[in-house]
Amino acid sequence: MADDNKPMKYMRYAIGEIVLVVVGILIALSINNWNEERKQHLNDIKFLKNLRYEIELDTMVLNEKVSYYKLINKQLEQTLHFLNRQSGLNENERQVIVSALINLEVLTPAYKNIERNDIKLAEGTLDNINTILNHKFLNYIEKTKSHNDIISKLGESLQFIVLQDMYPKVDLNYVNDTAKSVYFEIEELRNDRSFKNAINRSISYRNTSIEFMMHQKGKANELLLILNKELN
Repeated sequence: MADDNKPMKYMRYAIGEIVLVVVGILIALSINNWNEERKQHLNDIKFLKNLRYEIELDTMVLNEKVSYYKLINKQLEQTLHFLNRQSGLNENERQVIVSALINLEVLTPAYKNIERNDIKLAEGTLDNINTILNHKFLNYIEKTKSHNDIISKLGESLQFIVLQDMYPKVDLNYVNDTAKSVYFEIEELRNDRSFKNAINRSISYRNTSIEFMMHQKGKANELLLILNKELN
């Protein structure tokens, strides 16, 4: 009878060994999958932090550019005020006009400083993490490019206006970056309608650019809210 049970015992033993091997393999696979998911999660966190840092830099550049353009427009508006009145200029008022004329043609977009994440974005990393965030970010990039193209065209148009309507009436002598002298006859400028129109155009173009950049900043802040939520 004992001999009759041996095949059954061997079979049970073999089945037990097979079960142990299979369980071991499944545990190993589970550990490996968990480890790979953990690595992917850490890589995703690193990617999102880099993306957040990039957008934060965008907002800093936009803030600086908007503040600078507002300052230029304020000086240009003061210049128009000085031109439209009949009294003479004191030294501080003349310096305001000098600074305004030097910056009259300044108008360029706020370009991105960092594009380190572009390859991962193209590979669909952000889409795999958060589809809505990916859609909003791509829309942000598209709108930014569109706005920057318009601002660039406004800047080119402004340079032509300045060349045509300012340089013939104002002498600019740029010795270097720290030594810039501007000579003008205030009475001549007061009676020049095209010169005043050039200032008004400059203010208008810059205000349009400021509106674009403020819209871009709003979209960037929306992205930062989603990124912070995703990272938390």
